Amino acid sequence: MPGSTIHPFTQQLTDDMLTLAKTIEASPEGTQLRENLVTRVQGIMDAEWPKEVKIESFGSFASGLGTDSSDLDLVIVPALRDQDQDPGAPARYQDLFVLKTLFQRYSMKDVEVIQNARVPILKFTDHKTSIKVDLNYGHYPSLYNTRLIESYVRIDDRVRTFLYVLKAFVKARGINSPPLGSLSSYCYTLMAISYFQSLLIPVLPCLQDPHLIPHNVPNPGPYGSTRLVNVAFTDPSRIRPCLPRNSMTLGELFIGFLEYYGSKFEYSKSCVSVRLGSVVSRDECPAAWVRHEFVVEDPFLLEVNAAGARKDMMNIIRHEFQAAVQALRDGRGLSAILTTRQPYRV
Repeated sequence: MPGSTIHPFTQQLTDDMLTLAKTIEASPEGTQLRENLVTRVQGIMDAEWPKEVKIESFGSFASGLGTDSSDLDLVIVPALRDQDQDPGAPARYQDLFVLKTLFQRYSMKDVEVIQNARVPILKFTDHKTSIKVDLNYGHYPSLYNTRLIESYVRIDDRVRTFLYVLKAFVKARGINSPPLGSLSSYCYTLMAISYFQSLLIPVLPCLQDPHLIPHNVPNPGPYGSTRLVNVAFTDPSRIRPCLPRNSMTLGELFIGFLEYYGSKFEYSKSCVSVRLGSVVSRDECPAAWVRHEFVVEDPFLLEVNAAGARKDMMNIIRHEFQAAVQALRDGRGLSAILTTRQPYRV
């Protein structure tokens, strides 16, 4: 279980983290531009298919972790969904190539279908704001994950600042590019939430704890056309006043996180589980993951390991974490660990 260690230089680190987060976070103008773009995309869909679909945002912008340079992630969901109804023939709005023609008609730029992605998407750039958009049809887990992360971010102000700095660090150090073999921002976010849950006095509770979820919270949510997954979690406003107060500074938390995953976490024996609010034994994980170097369970799709990095990449990530701890202990400050390098490839 991660603990806390008081470091004399952590107050300066805390101040630097707060300053950096302020420079990274989305401005009110940037947020408004994206909200307006969601409305315009909804308008385009409504003009073609009135009242048939709803545009939902997910990802960093929707979870309260956006920046002014963030892409906008959108999903098309049917406005009315009946699980018992025969879906029949796919609607035309499910065809990304039909959507490509539609958005080209509305002067969107660089419109492209990425058919072979894990989740097929339509990519385009808004002609008014130059904001890049990724649009998919019906990928409900992205909505569930975003809502869960947004709920955790709302519990404690330190979480948002921490995640902004963590993302800046892993991006600068070249360990945040899944196509090149490293970990995704989503995976790092789950690692941070799990760390906060596992502290002696937790920063975050487990919102998926069945004892905290009211009986009237819907349990199943759609995934694809036939499958349901348990997407229930409690509203943090119900339990926030009852949470014990962890008094660690942001600097202490950041160093603790880097030490924990850099040196203390037992990768061969343990699995990160935000769903359970703890680190669990590999014996409780799917057998198919036995050869995976690092396991971070998706909170809803329990057969999905959010960490896809191989052993050589995890060695690099651990080394970067350990080097950052040493630099911070040496008093070189936050800027020393944010020096940029080319992304690692494995």
